[in-house]
Amino acid sequence: MKTLSKYIHTYRNLVVVLFVLLSTFGCKPELDLVNPNALNSVNFWSNAEEAEQGLIAVYATLPTVHSFGRMGTGIMLIQRGDDVDPYELEAVNGPGTFAASPTQPRMNEFWSEINKTVSTANQVIHRVPDIDMDETRKSQIIAEARFLRGFAHFYIFHTWGPHVPLYKNLITSTEDIQLPAASAAEFYASMEEDFRAARDGGLPMKWDADNYGRASQGAAMAMLGKVLLYQEKWSEAATEFAKLLDGQYSLVANYEDNFNESGVNNAESLFEIQYDGNINGGWGGSGGNNWRGQAWENDIAPRLYTSQASVDVNQWVLDLFMAQTTNGSLEDPRAKATMVWDYPGAMVYQDPFSLNYGPSDILVRKYLNFEHTRADDGGWPASLANWRVIRYADVLLMYAEAENEANGGSANALARLNEVRQRVDMPDYPSMNQTDMRNAIRDERVRELSIEGHRWFDLLRWGIAADIFINNPERRANSVTDFVRGKHEYLPVPQVDVDNNPNLDQNPAYQ
Repeated sequence: MKTLSKYIHTYRNLVVVLFVLLSTFGCKPELDLVNPNALNSVNFWSNAEEAEQGLIAVYATLPTVHSFGRMGTGIMLIQRGDDVDPYELEAVNGPGTFAASPTQPRMNEFWSEINKTVSTANQVIHRVPDIDMDETRKSQIIAEARFLRGFAHFYIFHTWGPHVPLYKNLITSTEDIQLPAASAAEFYASMEEDFRAARDGGLPMKWDADNYGRASQGAAMAMLGKVLLYQEKWSEAATEFAKLLDGQYSLVANYEDNFNESGVNNAESLFEIQYDGNINGGWGGSGGNNWRGQAWENDIAPRLYTSQASVDVNQWVLDLFMAQTTNGSLEDPRAKATMVWDYPGAMVYQDPFSLNYGPSDILVRKYLNFEHTRADDGGWPASLANWRVIRYADVLLMYAEAENEANGGSANALARLNEVRQRVDMPDYPSMNQTDMRNAIRDERVRELSIEGHRWFDLLRWGIAADIFINNPERRANSVTDFVRGKHEYLPVPQVDVDNNPNLDQNPAYQ
């Protein structure tokens, strides 16, 4: 049986067909000629095989260079956090350095591709119920599509905020596209609904090896818990996360196995974007012979080892690691798995650290393939180290946070926080009050999850992004753009959509 990534490879062109069926409009010609052999929205969705193909077309939008193969990872997520300090190159990483304009090309690429995820998912959700096929598998297909639509809406909302439309229906006319911006409440209600439907749609808690990468019941529970957490629905979030603490997921012994090719889809993984390589492909979104690999390594790799602007790791992150030691009085092993600095034997790819860097330099190590000579050795998408969207350590820390906020300083919260630390032999925290535990959990999220794209959303949901960047300008010393409160929390709406939608206004901060 083919793995999910192989299905994506086989059906990569189908996503273009489905997107065109959904979103191509224009004036009717004088004479309508119908090609009976052409795919259309009537003759395509006719059997179980086409239902499966339509679902794979949704997954096919995720690993592309325009989505989580590059734009949605290195530039839209990692670079925006305060754990790194990106060097400015507006045409490429404007979103990551708070310098994006409404016409910024990299932002527009991610916008187009992530909305393609929504568009193709909507076709599955609305067309598959009418297909005569096995009802159990039908329910699962719809549940997977509901998960993927909710997943896409999560990133759309937290990237652009309540300034963009919420698309949930089939589009059959230009009026269906020209929707006004939806509120935060509408986005969150839709995400909750989709993840609950996915959770209850008959999916397995975990898929077998032949189906790695598919949305599972566990992934749906995790994303539902995350959406509840972001709304500060603490008790509901804790209840949802608690369903995942029954032993079906576990922390892997080697922390670094979460960031290399050999550790993909391990026992700690709840959902990850599947890369299948295609080293001979080219630039672009879903469909065609395009890259589907870790092209975002170039955006975070040490300068001089990448063609892109690069980033440094901020000093405060290293200081946080160095503030504690293991039970054996050793350095937290996650430090060298996360970054590289001037320590004995430090290497950058195949070179000694001291060859190009000095004592004040701190560089990214996590996810990078130092067995190569540089970031694009062998081609841009050289690595198949999947993008880990949610892993069990993140679930444990989110559960601890929700439980602490709901029941301040609870033993349950403390136990899960310490579980994360025990994996790397860090000493257990003693009992704490709610405030101290809140701070401990937030610090642990940095030690455990830095350079994984979570930090920016954490700052945003905690309401401290502006305070952090305004009060700590050194965390953006490499960039020339100062953070503006009320503006840089969200990106501008792509201008082409504002121009073509009379019901949509630009984010006021960018007008």
